Amino acid sequence: MVLNIDSSRALRTHDQLAHLADAVLSADSSDESRSIEWKSQYANLLAPEAGFAIGRAVLGMANRPIAAAQSHFEGVGYVLVGVEPGHLHGQIVPDSATVANSIGRYAGNSWPLWDTRTVGLRGQQILVVTVEPPRPGDRIALLQKSFQPARGPEVTEGTIFVRQSGFTDRAKRHDIEQLQERLLAGAATQAEATRGLDRDRQLRSLVAEMVHAIHHWASVMETLVIMTARETWGQQSLMDWTTTAPASTSGDAMQLAKLNMSKIRLETKDSQLLELVTRAEQAIEAMSLGDALRSGPSAPEAREIAYGHIRNVKEAFDNIASAARTVFAD
Repeated sequence: MVLNIDSSRALRTHDQLAHLADAVLSADSSDESRSIEWKSQYANLLAPEAGFAIGRAVLGMANRPIAAAQSHFEGVGYVLVGVEPGHLHGQIVPDSATVANSIGRYAGNSWPLWDTRTVGLRGQQILVVTVEPPRPGDRIALLQKSFQPARGPEVTEGTIFVRQSGFTDRAKRHDIEQLQERLLAGAATQAEATRGLDRDRQLRSLVAEMVHAIHHWASVMETLVIMTARETWGQQSLMDWTTTAPASTSGDAMQLAKLNMSKIRLETKDSQLLELVTRAEQAIEAMSLGDALRSGPSAPEAREIAYGHIRNVKEAFDNIASAARTVFAD
Protein backbone atom coordinates (compact mmCIF):
# COMPACT_ATOMS: atom_id res chain seq x y z
CA MET A 1 0.00 0.00 0.00
CA VAL A 2 1.25 3.49 -0.88
CA LEU A 3 0.79 6.40 1.53
CA ASN A 4 -2.54 7.93 0.51
CA ILE A 5 -1.53 11.56 0.05
CA ASP A 6 -0.40 13.83 -2.77
CA SER A 7 3.38 14.10 -2.45
CA SER A 8 3.91 16.41 -5.45
CA ARG A 9 3.88 19.53 -3.25
CA ALA A 10 5.06 20.51 0.21
CA LEU A 11 2.53 20.28 3.03
CA ARG A 12 2.56 23.44 5.15
CA THR A 13 -0.87 24.31 6.56
CA HIS A 14 -2.48 22.84 9.69
CA ASP A 15 -5.06 20.97 7.59
CA GLN A 16 -2.40 19.58 5.25
CA LEU A 17 -0.32 18.30 8.18
CA ALA A 18 -3.39 16.79 9.82
CA HIS A 19 -4.12 15.05 6.53
CA LEU A 20 -0.56 13.71 6.53
CA ALA A 21 -1.02 12.34 10.06
CA ASP A 22 -4.25 10.64 8.99
CA ALA A 23 -2.49 9.15 5.95
CA VAL A 24 0.22 7.73 8.22
CA LEU A 25 -2.44 6.15 10.45
CA SER A 26 -3.92 4.42 7.40
CA ALA A 27 -0.56 3.40 5.92
CA ASP A 28 1.45 0.20 6.07
CA SER A 29 4.61 0.01 8.16
CA SER A 30 6.59 -0.31 4.91
CA ASP A 31 5.42 3.14 3.76
CA GLU A 32 7.99 4.97 5.90
CA SER A 33 10.31 6.63 3.38
CA ARG A 34 13.14 9.14 3.05
CA SER A 35 10.60 11.95 3.42
CA ILE A 36 8.51 10.68 6.35
CA GLU A 37 9.49 9.19 9.70
CA TRP A 38 7.02 8.36 12.44
CA LYS A 39 7.40 7.65 16.15
CA SER A 40 4.81 6.13 18.47
CA GLN A 41 4.81 8.20 21.65
CA TYR A 42 7.04 9.57 24.43
CA ALA A 43 6.05 9.68 28.08
CA ASN A 44 8.00 12.92 28.37
CA LEU A 45 8.69 14.82 25.17
CA LEU A 46 11.28 16.94 26.99
CA ALA A 47 13.36 13.98 28.12
CA PRO A 48 16.84 13.60 26.55
CA GLU A 49 15.78 10.32 24.92
CA ALA A 50 12.94 12.06 23.06
CA GLY A 51 15.01 15.14 22.12
CA PHE A 52 17.82 12.96 20.79
CA ALA A 53 15.54 10.63 18.81
CA ILE A 54 13.64 13.46 17.13
CA GLY A 55 16.82 15.52 16.63
CA ARG A 56 18.50 12.50 15.04
CA ALA A 57 15.57 12.20 12.61
CA VAL A 58 15.80 15.92 11.77
CA LEU A 59 19.53 15.64 11.04
CA GLY A 60 18.94 12.58 8.87
CA MET A 61 16.31 14.46 6.83
CA ALA A 62 18.64 17.44 6.39
CA ASN A 63 21.43 15.18 5.10
CA ARG A 64 19.37 13.45 2.42
CA PRO A 65 20.67 13.54 -1.18
CA ILE A 66 19.05 16.49 -2.95
CA ALA A 67 17.59 14.45 -5.81
CA ALA A 68 16.09 11.86 -3.46
CA ALA A 69 14.56 14.56 -1.25
CA GLN A 70 13.07 16.50 -4.18
CA SER A 71 11.18 13.44 -5.43
CA HIS A 72 8.54 13.96 -2.71
CA PHE A 73 6.94 17.00 -1.05
CA GLU A 74 9.27 19.41 -2.89
CA GLY A 75 12.10 18.17 -0.69
CA VAL A 76 10.48 18.87 2.70
CA GLY A 77 10.85 16.10 5.30
CA TYR A 78 8.39 15.24 8.09
CA VAL A 79 8.81 13.60 11.50
CA LEU A 80 5.51 12.69 13.18
CA VAL A 81 5.27 11.80 16.86
CA GLY A 82 2.14 10.15 18.29
CA VAL A 83 0.96 8.22 15.24
CA GLU A 84 2.09 5.20 13.26
CA PRO A 85 0.37 2.82 10.84
CA GLY A 86 -2.67 1.37 12.55
CA HIS A 87 -2.05 3.08 15.91
CA LEU A 88 -3.06 6.55 17.06
CA HIS A 89 -1.20 7.06 20.33
CA GLY A 90 -1.35 10.82 20.59
CA GLN A 91 1.41 12.87 22.16
CA ILE A 92 1.30 15.30 25.07
CA VAL A 93 3.06 18.37 23.69
CA PRO A 94 4.34 20.95 26.19
CA ASP A 95 5.00 24.57 25.33
CA SER A 96 6.36 24.77 21.76
CA ALA A 97 9.43 26.77 22.83
CA THR A 98 10.52 24.13 25.35
CA VAL A 99 9.94 21.36 22.79
CA ALA A 100 12.06 23.25 20.25
CA ASN A 101 14.84 23.68 22.82
CA SER A 102 14.76 19.98 23.68
CA ILE A 103 15.14 18.96 20.03
CA GLY A 104 17.50 21.83 19.24
CA ARG A 105 20.04 20.65 21.81
CA TYR A 106 20.79 17.76 19.45
CA ALA A 107 19.68 19.02 16.01
CA GLY A 108 20.78 22.65 16.34
CA ASN A 109 18.57 25.73 16.32
CA SER A 110 20.01 27.69 13.41
CA TRP A 111 20.98 24.88 11.07
CA PRO A 112 19.38 22.79 9.66
CA LEU A 113 16.08 24.64 9.24
CA TRP A 114 13.18 22.88 10.94
CA ASP A 115 9.99 23.73 12.80
CA THR A 116 7.45 22.06 15.08
CA ARG A 117 3.66 22.07 14.73
CA THR A 118 0.93 20.43 16.79
CA VAL A 119 -2.10 19.11 14.89
CA GLY A 120 -5.26 17.39 16.01
CA LEU A 121 -6.28 13.98 14.74
CA ARG A 122 -9.46 12.27 15.99
CA GLY A 123 -9.26 13.94 19.37
CA GLN A 124 -5.53 13.35 19.85
CA GLN A 125 -2.55 15.69 19.54
CA ILE A 126 0.22 14.87 17.06
CA LEU A 127 3.61 16.59 16.93
CA VAL A 128 4.80 17.22 13.37
CA VAL A 129 8.35 18.41 12.75
CA THR A 130 8.98 19.81 9.26
CA VAL A 131 12.53 19.83 7.90
CA GLU A 132 13.34 22.18 5.02
CA PRO A 133 14.72 20.74 1.75
CA PRO A 134 18.47 20.19 1.33
CA ARG A 135 20.07 22.59 -1.18
CA PRO A 136 23.40 22.81 -3.03
CA GLY A 137 25.94 24.40 -0.72
CA ASP A 138 24.27 23.22 2.49
CA ARG A 139 26.61 22.34 5.32
CA ILE A 140 26.59 18.82 6.69
CA ALA A 141 24.12 18.62 9.57
CA LEU A 142 25.96 17.32 12.65
CA LEU A 143 24.81 16.08 16.05
CA GLN A 144 25.24 19.08 18.34
CA LYS A 145 25.40 17.29 21.69
CA SER A 146 26.61 13.85 22.73
CA PHE A 147 23.98 11.41 23.95
CA GLN A 148 24.39 8.44 26.27
CA PRO A 149 21.63 5.87 25.77
CA ALA A 150 20.55 3.56 28.60
CA ARG A 151 22.32 0.75 26.80
CA GLY A 152 25.18 0.82 24.38
CA PRO A 153 27.99 3.28 23.66
CA GLU A 154 27.74 7.04 23.74
CA VAL A 155 26.71 8.78 20.52
CA THR A 156 29.30 11.51 20.24
CA GLU A 157 28.87 15.12 19.26
CA GLY A 158 29.55 15.62 15.54
CA THR A 159 28.01 12.30 14.47
CA ILE A 160 26.47 12.41 10.99
CA PHE A 161 23.09 10.78 10.37
CA VAL A 162 21.43 10.24 6.99
CA ARG A 163 17.83 9.35 6.28
CA GLN A 164 17.63 6.21 4.18
CA SER A 165 14.49 4.59 2.76
CA GLY A 166 12.55 3.70 5.91
CA PHE A 167 15.25 4.30 8.54
CA THR A 168 17.81 6.80 9.79
CA ASP A 169 21.37 5.57 10.12
CA ARG A 170 24.89 6.80 10.72
CA ALA A 171 26.47 8.07 7.53
CA LYS A 172 28.67 5.66 5.57
CA ARG A 173 31.63 6.72 3.47
CA HIS A 174 29.56 7.17 0.30
CA ASP A 175 26.99 9.24 2.24
CA ILE A 176 29.72 11.59 3.44
CA GLU A 177 31.14 11.85 -0.08
CA GLN A 178 27.69 12.85 -1.37
CA LEU A 179 27.38 15.48 1.36
CA GLN A 180 30.80 16.86 0.47
CA GLU A 181 29.75 17.05 -3.18
CA ARG A 182 26.59 18.90 -2.12
CA LEU A 183 28.68 21.46 -0.27
CA LEU A 184 31.06 21.88 -3.22
CA ALA A 185 28.12 22.15 -5.64
CA GLY A 186 26.99 25.17 -3.71
CA ALA A 187 30.42 26.75 -4.13
CA ALA A 188 30.29 26.06 -7.87
CA THR A 189 26.77 27.48 -8.08
CA GLN A 190 27.86 30.59 -6.18
CA ALA A 191 30.88 30.99 -8.44
CA GLU A 192 28.69 30.76 -11.53
CA ALA A 193 26.23 33.23 -10.04
CA THR A 194 29.11 35.60 -9.31
CA ARG A 195 30.37 35.23 -12.88
CA GLY A 196 26.86 35.97 -14.10
CA LEU A 197 26.64 39.10 -11.97
CA ASP A 198 30.06 40.24 -13.19
CA ARG A 199 29.01 39.62 -16.77
CA ASP A 200 25.79 41.59 -16.27
CA ARG A 201 27.71 44.47 -14.70
CA GLN A 202 30.12 44.47 -17.63
CA LEU A 203 27.25 44.48 -20.13
CA ARG A 204 25.50 47.31 -18.31
CA SER A 205 28.76 49.24 -18.45
CA LEU A 206 29.16 48.54 -22.18
CA VAL A 207 25.61 49.72 -22.88
CA ALA A 208 25.97 52.87 -20.77
CA GLU A 209 29.31 53.73 -22.41
CA MET A 210 27.90 53.07 -25.87
CA VAL A 211 24.75 55.17 -25.39
CA HIS A 212 26.77 58.04 -23.91
CA ALA A 213 29.07 57.91 -26.96
CA ILE A 214 26.12 57.97 -29.39
CA HIS A 215 24.54 60.93 -27.61
CA HIS A 216 27.84 62.78 -27.97
CA TRP A 217 28.03 61.79 -31.64
CA ALA A 218 24.44 62.94 -32.22
CA SER A 219 25.09 66.30 -30.55
CA VAL A 220 28.11 66.93 -32.79
CA MET A 221 26.20 65.85 -35.91
CA GLU A 222 23.27 68.12 -35.09
CA THR A 223 25.70 71.02 -34.70
CA LEU A 224 27.22 70.15 -38.08
CA VAL A 225 23.78 70.21 -39.73
CA ILE A 226 23.08 73.61 -38.18
CA MET A 227 26.38 74.88 -39.62
CA THR A 228 25.31 73.88 -43.15
CA ALA A 229 22.60 76.55 -43.02
CA ARG A 230 25.25 79.29 -43.18
CA GLU A 231 25.59 81.35 -46.38
CA THR A 232 29.31 80.60 -46.48
CA TRP A 233 28.93 76.84 -46.20
CA GLY A 234 30.74 74.85 -48.92
CA GLN A 235 33.03 71.91 -49.58
CA GLN A 236 35.97 73.72 -48.01
CA SER A 237 33.88 74.29 -44.89
CA LEU A 238 33.25 70.54 -44.63
CA MET A 239 36.93 69.76 -45.16
CA ASP A 240 37.92 72.29 -42.50
CA TRP A 241 35.35 70.86 -40.09
CA THR A 242 36.76 67.31 -40.42
CA THR A 243 40.02 68.51 -38.90
CA THR A 244 38.39 69.97 -35.79
CA ALA A 245 38.28 68.35 -32.34
CA PRO A 246 34.47 67.84 -32.43
CA ALA A 247 34.77 65.94 -35.72
CA SER A 248 37.52 63.75 -34.27
CA THR A 249 35.62 63.01 -31.06
CA SER A 250 32.40 62.21 -32.94
CA GLY A 251 34.26 59.69 -35.07
CA ASP A 252 35.80 58.11 -31.99
CA ALA A 253 32.36 57.99 -30.34
CA MET A 254 30.85 56.14 -33.29
CA GLN A 255 33.74 53.67 -33.39
CA LEU A 256 33.32 53.03 -29.66
CA ALA A 257 29.59 52.42 -30.12
CA LYS A 258 30.23 49.91 -32.91
CA LEU A 259 32.92 48.14 -30.88
CA ASN A 260 30.63 47.84 -27.86
CA MET A 261 27.83 46.44 -30.01
CA SER A 262 30.21 43.71 -31.15
CA LYS A 263 31.14 42.94 -27.54
CA ILE A 264 27.48 42.75 -26.54
CA ARG A 265 26.85 40.21 -29.30
CA LEU A 266 29.58 38.03 -27.84
CA GLU A 267 28.49 38.39 -24.20
CA THR A 268 24.71 37.87 -24.26
CA LYS A 269 22.17 35.53 -25.81
CA ASP A 270 19.16 37.66 -24.91
CA SER A 271 17.08 37.76 -28.09
CA GLN A 272 15.43 41.11 -27.34
CA LEU A 273 18.73 42.85 -26.75
CA LEU A 274 20.36 41.30 -29.81
CA GLU A 275 17.42 42.35 -31.97
CA LEU A 276 17.76 45.95 -30.76
CA VAL A 277 21.49 45.90 -31.46
CA THR A 278 20.71 44.77 -35.02
CA ARG A 279 18.24 47.64 -35.41
CA ALA A 280 20.84 50.10 -34.16
CA GLU A 281 23.34 48.77 -36.71
CA GLN A 282 20.73 49.18 -39.43
CA ALA A 283 20.00 52.75 -38.31
CA ILE A 284 23.71 53.60 -38.55
CA GLU A 285 23.95 52.02 -42.00
CA ALA A 286 20.91 53.97 -43.22
CA MET A 287 22.14 57.21 -41.68
CA SER A 288 23.04 59.93 -44.14
CA LEU A 289 23.25 63.70 -43.91
CA GLY A 290 22.53 63.74 -47.64
CA ASP A 291 21.91 67.09 -49.28
CA ALA A 292 22.62 68.98 -46.05
CA LEU A 293 26.39 68.69 -46.68
CA ARG A 294 26.37 69.99 -50.21
CA SER A 295 27.80 73.41 -51.12
CA GLY A 296 25.77 76.45 -50.36
CA PRO A 297 23.37 76.95 -47.51
CA SER A 298 21.34 73.77 -46.99
CA ALA A 299 17.59 73.73 -47.50
CA PRO A 300 15.35 73.35 -44.42
CA GLU A 301 13.96 70.13 -45.92
CA ALA A 302 17.44 68.64 -46.28
CA ARG A 303 18.30 69.57 -42.72
CA GLU A 304 15.10 68.01 -41.43
CA ILE A 305 15.92 64.75 -43.23
CA ALA A 306 19.40 64.81 -41.70
CA TYR A 307 17.98 65.49 -38.22
CA GLY A 308 15.61 62.55 -38.72
CA HIS A 309 18.49 60.17 -39.47
CA ILE A 310 20.39 61.36 -36.40
CA ARG A 311 17.29 60.95 -34.22
CA ASN A 312 16.75 57.43 -35.56
CA VAL A 313 20.26 56.40 -34.55
CA LYS A 314 19.96 57.99 -31.11
CA GLU A 315 16.54 56.41 -30.46
CA ALA A 316 17.83 52.98 -31.54
CA PHE A 317 20.54 53.17 -28.90
CA ASP A 318 18.15 54.56 -26.29
CA ASN A 319 15.98 51.47 -26.91
CA ILE A 320 19.00 49.27 -26.17
CA ALA A 321 19.55 51.13 -22.90
CA SER A 322 15.88 50.72 -21.93
CA ALA A 323 15.95 46.98 -22.62
CA ALA A 324 19.24 46.56 -20.80
CA ARG A 325 17.76 48.05 -17.63
CA THR A 326 15.22 45.21 -17.64
CA VAL A 327 17.49 42.39 -18.83
CA PHE A 328 20.29 43.22 -16.41
CA ALA A 329 18.21 44.42 -13.50
CA ASP A 330 19.81 43.82 -10.07
